[in-house]
Amino acid sequence: MKLIENRYHGITVDSSTFAGNSHEFKEEISQIIESSKGKKLLWISIPIEKSDFIPVLTNLGFEFHHCSEKSLMLVKKLVKDPVIPTAKTYTAGVGAIVLDETRLLVVKNRFSTGYKLPGGHIDADETIKYALKREVFEETGVKVEFESIVNIGHFMKGQFGEPGLYLVCTAKAITKEITIHDSSEIMEAKWMDAEQFLDSAEINNYNKSVVKTVVENKDSKLTDQTISLRVPGEVFF
Repeated sequence: MKLIENRYHGITVDSSTFAGNSHEFKEEISQIIESSKGKKLLWISIPIEKSDFIPVLTNLGFEFHHCSEKSLMLVKKLVKDPVIPTAKTYTAGVGAIVLDETRLLVVKNRFSTGYKLPGGHIDADETIKYALKREVFEETGVKVEFESIVNIGHFMKGQFGEPGLYLVCTAKAITKEITIHDSSEIMEAKWMDAEQFLDSAEINNYNKSVVKTVVENKDSKLTDQTISLRVPGEVFF
């Protein structure tokens, strides 16, 4: 098997070079453990098609670290009390404040009372700006252009009991006609007077607070910056 060393005194096994069956796999991993003196951690990512290898690793003292839809990362401590980077599973979402003079774009879904800001999950490999445009269009039919981030909410117990991050952004409406594309979730979409939205007892405090901030202080925002990054991403300040 091919081994990849990192600067934190750890070793990662290249999953593309795994042995053919679980018995051979166990033998090779056992040899790697024995020969890895001086290293702190041994990392192995198991693709879903090799999931029968997982019990082999847990019997050798590996623990789960993080996972995706198609793979599970396991780690074994090779020394006592090594520092293992924390892996948190977050859901990430985006909401849009779209103002047309005094009117606010709002939706009503099938799962809660009252109106709310359009928005939803940021899918894998989506930028914040793309997810914002997609969600607003799916829920209202309105095409928008990203302007700025105005709020970041961190919720300790979100969907599936995992922490959630929610970014509320302002966006400029390019079109204004309402056409709901996601009728399985959205019952109604419309332009509502912003003051009526803020005065409604059915609107949750979080939505009210961020809309009020934008209405009263339009300069409160983070905009995307064009800077050189080591890895693909977005930066706002």
